[in-house]
Amino acid sequence: MKKIFIAVSLFLFSFILYSQDITNSETSQNDILTNSSNEFFDYIEKGDVTKVRELLRQGTNANSTNSEGWSALHVAVKSNNAAIVKELLSQKWIDMNPVLPVDTILMEGDNKWYADGQTPLLLASYYGYADIANMLLSYGADVLAKDSIDDAMAVHIASARGNANVVSVILDSSAARSSGIDIVNVGDNTGTTPLMWASMNNQITVIAALLKFKADVNFQDDDGWTALHFAAASDSYRAVEILLKNNADANIADIEGKKPVDITTDTDIKALLNKYTSAAETENNTTEKAQ
Repeated sequence: MKKIFIAVSLFLFSFILYSQDITNSETSQNDILTNSSNEFFDYIEKGDVTKVRELLRQGTNANSTNSEGWSALHVAVKSNNAAIVKELLSQKWIDMNPVLPVDTILMEGDNKWYADGQTPLLLASYYGYADIANMLLSYGADVLAKDSIDDAMAVHIASARGNANVVSVILDSSAARSSGIDIVNVGDNTGTTPLMWASMNNQITVIAALLKFKADVNFQDDDGWTALHFAAASDSYRAVEILLKNNADANIADIEGKKPVDITTDTDIKALLNKYTSAAETENNTTEKAQ
């Protein structure tokens, strides 16, 4: 009986030591992976493409994320390093459409931009990195990917931010042409088009670019607002002016019956809109009398 007890005790002691060895080995391995991952992201942020390539060849996962939940591709895009973006995109199993985690905020001074759900393409569109946006699209990034805030696509974000070069890259891409979607007039979750996003932010160069790509200047969102409504509400005189010169209809009313002139608080814009509204009404009255 004593021999059996001793044998069992020795077995249990050996098992405990073996388990500790496994645990220690796993902990050590996890530490190595963590350190490797930290180095990986450090090199991406520093723009060291040689070290990034070396770590990838040693088996570092190209789809790994940092402590904030950003993918390697997101970090490379934010760092505006096209060489590293290309290196990551060339990896066989790379995910080209990972998304930023919930509560991601991009800061520029005191300005906040909520970036939940943004893919690398949306992030490149936010920053205005046209070459990187073009590269992502050429490798197959989803041109229709949406964020988790407004269902905004890359074209909406680039339009709001005034990144006309990115807008042109997107609309000129084969991805856009083969998408089956009229991307220049696509709406977000409230039907707000890229032209409306640009108009509410007084992005004149983007407005011009979108009009070149045949944006519908009189398209209405879910509330009946046109780009002219947004420009008027934002007191953006130049935006109102360029829209009117490109056949924006100042007489279109929203679902509450309000025209752009009813929304603006700027006296100069109101005077400009009144001129176009009056001209339109006069033309209608003249036509009715002739009939």
